[in-house]
Amino acid sequence: MGLFDLFGRDPKTKNDRVSTPFDERVNFNDNKSAPVSVFSPTAYSDVEAIIDALKEGKNAMVHLAELKTETAVRVLDMLSGAIYALGGGVYEMGKNVFMFSPSGVEVNG
Repeated sequence: MGLFDLFGRDPKTKNDRVSTPFDERVNFNDNKSAPVSVFSPTAYSDVEAIIDALKEGKNAMVHLAELKTETAVRVLDMLSGAIYALGGGVYEMGKNVFMFSPSGVEVNG
């Protein structure tokens, strides 16, 4: 179940979405390599470790497949607030897979 399934919307109806592979969508400014941490949270309490990685300037790839729908929504809400406070962005990379990037990393598409 993807994020759009949670809210009863079809992602294909959004015209500004382009489905491209991950490596074509990420453009690192200044040609610096930003580390990517991969997380598969199993409980809401795992959010703290993801936010700590974001505060350290790392990208966070988050797989939500192991969470109940209600918990996945709470995790996305918390991470969205954290990344907003850090001046970054959140991008849906696939079904139940999201990339949270701190400021300085541009994701195209």
